[in-house]
Amino acid sequence: VKMSRDLAPDVKKEVVDALAKMALADASQLSIRKLLTRSAYDSTLSPGPPLPRSHPSPALIAKLFLNAAALYTSARSLVKGSAKTHSSNSDDDVNPELRRHLADESVFCSAAAHKWLGVDAGEAERSGEAVGFLRWAVAELEGLSKDRKIDLKTGKSGKAARKDRLAEDLDGTKTFLRHYQNMNDSLHFLPVPSNADVQALVPTGRSAVQVKTYDPPTPTFGPFSVEGLRRQAEALEVQGQDGED
Repeated sequence: VKMSRDLAPDVKKEVVDALAKMALADASQLSIRKLLTRSAYDSTLSPGPPLPRSHPSPALIAKLFLNAAALYTSARSLVKGSAKTHSSNSDDDVNPELRRHLADESVFCSAAAHKWLGVDAGEAERSGEAVGFLRWAVAELEGLSKDRKIDLKTGKSGKAARKDRLAEDLDGTKTFLRHYQNMNDSLHFLPVPSNADVQALVPTGRSAVQVKTYDPPTPTFGPFSVEGLRRQAEALEVQGQDGED
């Protein structure tokens, strides 16, 4: 039997656990996208605030994104831990693209969560809090685009010429920020909380679906079947009687 350090990266326990978390986070993003399709038509006709009646709760969307971000962060930590505890041979290392994907998605989901927390505050007329969250989200998205050298005007990344998801989300976040900034400057005049105060307002994420514990079925045959356990118990009982004799 091979030791864990001798295994290929994709079958090491840490990497397998990381891939499972990544798959769950990817599925969470798909569930968020499906949830947002209910209001896609109305949002296209009238982008930005106020949200249409068909739009799902921004607080719920934020919590779903927070959960996805936590899963990506946990997966990235497992992958990094695997690289440190096992062979340093480059052939045994995890693909850098996977590590980059986990890091990028963690930041993106975190920024998306802060965006929707800002929208939730803005819809509740807490415009100062909304501006704080949206500024945070814009800074995260701009930092991510800068790290990946994405042209926000054209959406170019490397040789790709199509509009990037990141650029689209940044444009939408800036639209919300301008609206709530103007509202706060002209109507509410509420103080904008500091970064530390905004971070303290971040709630706990939630999963789209409750995770169920897997209970394996009882084997029909073999040492762990009902009959197998009964025979083992009888054998132990006989051994105990022989010892007494």
